Amino acid sequence: MIIIKRPGAGNDHDVTLGPESVTWRLGWYTRFELVVLGRAVLMQVAHPVIAAAVRDSYQADPFARLTRTITSSQLRLFGGELAEREAERLLRAHARIPGADEELFRWVHATSFDSLLTAYRLLRPRMPAIHEERLYREWRHTGEVLGIRTMPGDLTELREYLDEVVATQLKPTDGVDDLLEAFELRTGKAPGSEHLPSALWPLVRPVAARVLPDFAVGTLPEALRDKLGLEWTDRDERRLRRWIRVIRLVSAFVPASLLHYPMPYRAMLSARSSRA
Repeated sequence: MIIIKRPGAGNDHDVTLGPESVTWRLGWYTRFELVVLGRAVLMQVAHPVIAAAVRDSYQADPFARLTRTITSSQLRLFGGELAEREAERLLRAHARIPGADEELFRWVHATSFDSLLTAYRLLRPRMPAIHEERLYREWRHTGEVLGIRTMPGDLTELREYLDEVVATQLKPTDGVDDLLEAFELRTGKAPGSEHLPSALWPLVRPVAARVLPDFAVGTLPEALRDKLGLEWTDRDERRLRRWIRVIRLVSAFVPASLLHYPMPYRAMLSARSSRA
């Protein structure tokens, strides 16, 4: 059973985040960093229990589920008092899933953070290691409201945990195949493109259909790529590096109010105001 650990209930810290956090100061994460969202979900649906739990919804509309995941994570990171309410909703929604226990929540929480940090390292100026560790501590603390009491203690332990699960528990699943097919974007829009004018989507879709699988597969741990039988050539790696250079260049000219989702953007402004 997963028990909700409420902020202030038996803790010496509040698990909700505020303007003093690195997460808020960075407005973490941007729309561009969501190109690695597919990496996190691939790592999650390679877990047989998760793949079985989400199969029907992914086959029906995989990106609708991913869009809801983005909204949920932003509420838990930037929602202040709404964070706990969203965590309770999330727990109720997952209580009906067979096998949904703390270990599965830990795996989803860990892979989501690792993928977003991977994106940050690829697409934005490298932050000091001490800030990365603090960012992870904040992410780990937000997991406590989901009942995740055994997250790895630091980034080194996180990497060891991820490597162990990849080696011992993950395998090819129908969920992996379904997600890779969804990346072709034959129907629907990609997450993060919901504000794009419909008239522009036919022009953007072919690019997005290359970018999403390139980032998802190319940034996976090599051991997992091999385990899933996903080919990745030197040519693929060069193409991924070109995408990275293009995104870094474009993001330098995009106004922060557009680069960030509204909720993280407001959080970032609040953090800057509190430090002024």
